[in-house]
Amino acid sequence: MKILAVDDDPIILELLTEVLRAAGFGNLTVCNSATEALAEIDRVNVPFDCFLLDIQMPEVDGIELTTQIRRIDEYRNSPILMITAMSDRTYIDRAFNAGASDYITKPFDVLEIHSRLRLIQSLLSEYRSLEERNPTPQLNSPASTVTAADLEKRLSLRGIDGFIDFLALENYLLQISRVSLYDMIAFGIVVPDMARAFRASSVFEFEAAVSDFAEAISECLKPDLFFASHAGEGRFVCVLTNASNFAPDAFETRLSRTVREMDLHFCDGRAISQTPVVGESISLELTASRDISDALFQALQSAEARALCPVPQERAPSSKLKRLLGIG
Repeated sequence: MKILAVDDDPIILELLTEVLRAAGFGNLTVCNSATEALAEIDRVNVPFDCFLLDIQMPEVDGIELTTQIRRIDEYRNSPILMITAMSDRTYIDRAFNAGASDYITKPFDVLEIHSRLRLIQSLLSEYRSLEERNPTPQLNSPASTVTAADLEKRLSLRGIDGFIDFLALENYLLQISRVSLYDMIAFGIVVPDMARAFRASSVFEFEAAVSDFAEAISECLKPDLFFASHAGEGRFVCVLTNASNFAPDAFETRLSRTVREMDLHFCDGRAISQTPVVGESISLELTASRDISDALFQALQSAEARALCPVPQERAPSSKLKRLLGIG
């Protein structure tokens, strides 16, 4: 795995070099500024697989560097780990909003860095293996018809305000859980029958529709502070950082109206009639870091259960919801 590490402290760069070499990650390039890093990215013929960036650097900091790296097409989805002494929630929010994949605070745990990089290496290997077995087709060719694997894939929607990768969302909540999850909630959104409706469509058409629904979600969540991710097919999970006034019913009504106003259509002119369903909110305040993934999963299950058993005018009683989710 080819790694680029950027930090203005030469001692940190030397330490990272030794730590990564000991873990078997010897293909490492180091830079002491964002300017030098961008020049190195432009110079190399073989792209980097992963980035380790410090936040506090003179002139251009690590968050701005993350933004600039994400603007480069071949690095739109590359793993970017922030390694920094800044554990304030504001910095964490800004880093993930800029496109960070993970966030490790100094003084860093050597075993933690090893495990994070091994996970990234495993995910990259899995992705490359999948690409070799199923090369990306030309969008206008017959082979571009959407498959089950295409439908289940969690799409990266970084160009939409508030949207980050699903794994990045989990990592964000893990970091925030060390600070405070006070007044934070998660909730799921499901676009019913998405797989059936798009089974004969092209990959481009399906991904465009997912992006349209994501745009509607983003628009309806503003100006609140939030992060959201696509979770496969027509499923989304959202996290509100200040949810004292969130009302699922009112949000669902607003979201449905926004989607109708967008007047979405298939390429052949047929109207896309699916209406998003919003699940119950899950409080994250008392959620332990080890339970973050479970909380997001429960949020999605809630939306899926409600999509299967809609209740006109009002939401299902909490006891019924618990039975549907199998948690009570």
